[in-house]
Amino acid sequence: MSENEKPEEMSKYELKKLINELEDIRGRNTELVSLYIPAGYDMSKISEFVTSEQSEAENIKSKHTRTNVQDALGKIGRKVSEEHETPENGVAFFAGNVSDTEGRPDIKIWEVVPPQTIESRHYRCDKEFVLDPLRQMVVDDRVYGLIVTDKNSAAIGYLRGNSVKTAFTLESNVPGKTRAGGQSAQRFARLRKQMLKTFLQEIAEKAKSAFMDKARDGELLGIIIGGPGFVKDKLVDDGYIHQELEDEIVDIESLNYSGEEALEELVSKAEDAIEDSQVVHEKNLVNEFFTNLKEENGKSEYGVEPVYKALKMGAVDTLLISENVDMFEATYQCPKGHEKEIFEEEALISDSVKCGECNEEMKLEDISDIVDAFGEKAEEMGTELEIIGDGHEEGQRLLNMGGVAGILRYRIR
Repeated sequence: MSENEKPEEMSKYELKKLINELEDIRGRNTELVSLYIPAGYDMSKISEFVTSEQSEAENIKSKHTRTNVQDALGKIGRKVSEEHETPENGVAFFAGNVSDTEGRPDIKIWEVVPPQTIESRHYRCDKEFVLDPLRQMVVDDRVYGLIVTDKNSAAIGYLRGNSVKTAFTLESNVPGKTRAGGQSAQRFARLRKQMLKTFLQEIAEKAKSAFMDKARDGELLGIIIGGPGFVKDKLVDDGYIHQELEDEIVDIESLNYSGEEALEELVSKAEDAIEDSQVVHEKNLVNEFFTNLKEENGKSEYGVEPVYKALKMGAVDTLLISENVDMFEATYQCPKGHEKEIFEEEALISDSVKCGECNEEMKLEDISDIVDAFGEKAEEMGTELEIIGDGHEEGQRLLNMGGVAGILRYRIR
């Protein structure tokens, strides 16, 4: 977006990409400026505040930092003065020096109209941008609780959206069934039983810590428990799980192993119980794509240009794009009216290319994020667009294939 354009409200996908971009920017000193303005604020007073902060920046000892902060505030001030009123959800500004070369500043500004309301005004100069208010807008707080255990280890985690996160891992001291020397069989069995009981109590306490607040806030969609052997069942049947959480258990699954690495297996095994979750929806789509590919039935296409060609033909039923694919569409035009589209990483896009039809120089007309470019065409063609996360195995497979694929309505070759 150019500095003269009015910003539109961002989608969650666009906001997530911007957050990733801003997270990578670090200032040499406290020279990165963040300003959040909720809806309804008097923009003339915000303008006065920014001007005041510019004057205050005169007190910064470092000449380079002082100049960079004042220039960043100057850019924000100009943007604020153009706005007569705040957008419905408020607006946030981020500005600062993004140059890697010391002494040669490059002051950039981002104006963000988020998909959810900004709750409070916030201003800060720091070595990094203040992004937590935006991060909260792209996170669905609803989760499935996950517990995997056997007698040796356990893991407790969450399935949130399309990603699995670990909250706790535990190791037990429960010995095997082999009796230690010098101990009677009965004493050893009692000791082993008590140690297992202690371990199960610890799992239950960690589960309470991880899930109870979510349950009481209505953000716990259910609890899924799994593992090899009998311990998973004992955890439930013997009443270790807190009563409020016991009512949230939606599935118990037998797994091949336990520990943190088994959380993904638990999600896969419990797909029927969590069929409404985003991760299962994404996995099913990616698996359908790969099944078509394996069967060579002509119903799958992958790669940016082949998929875009199929999309323009109206042949794509469902378009799959990895949320972390870093690709843009560059549109060029020559003096004779010929047009050309190139798909490339933004840093590799040239200002001009040679026209393949008349050999004239083609000028860069527009750059669009691949989701915007493909999404517009998908809407035109009645194609479903699905953004696929890479927090699960299927999402990683799609990303490894280039991150762009299509499930076709009919064979095209």
